Amino acid sequence: MDTSDFVIELPQIEFNPNDFLSFIDNYEFKNYVSSYGNKTPQDVCYDKKLLEEDIIRHYLNIFKDFNISFDYIDASKGTGFAGWQLVAGDFRNQGLARHIDTYRPTCITFPLTFPQSIDFHETDETEDILFTYQYPSSIVILNSGTKSHSVSPTTDTRLQFQFDCYNSWEEVKELVKLFKKRRKLLDFIL
Repeated sequence: MDTSDFVIELPQIEFNPNDFLSFIDNYEFKNYVSSYGNKTPQDVCYDKKLLEEDIIRHYLNIFKDFNISFDYIDASKGTGFAGWQLVAGDFRNQGLARHIDTYRPTCITFPLTFPQSIDFHETDETEDILFTYQYPSSIVILNSGTKSHSVSPTTDTRLQFQFDCYNSWEEVKELVKLFKKRRKLLDFIL
């Protein structure tokens, strides 16, 4: 199945989850409440000090051409306001309901624990799962603002870091193409 309208994997960008896991215990998480006011099985951290972490600054530089905004708005209204979040999920008793992200068109996701997956649905009206995507050990961009998705209950620990990206999916695809061309040129020169 062609998943290019749902996810873009970026294995060419060096990524080590341990770079994030080394500082997670320094931050406080709070339960994430959806934009509809519903509690979820996710805890989030929107601490601005995260942006001072060397690895976060490194990836902000890599994704500098992407529209990642840090005009922080009260994140209790749902994801997509802060520009970033550290996410810890405990999905043993409940999954994350089917939804389309309300405020962010796309999400640059750094999976920090494995295995973890996300379910994509054909539409926001159907519970039927179109496919289940297994996160690789690389950075992934999700088409979270137009593609319906959910997380099924699981006993696996789920940690992620995310940048909220305000580019359309078509813009993201073009930015990724440009990035890959630059990368090939750089590899050729070096």
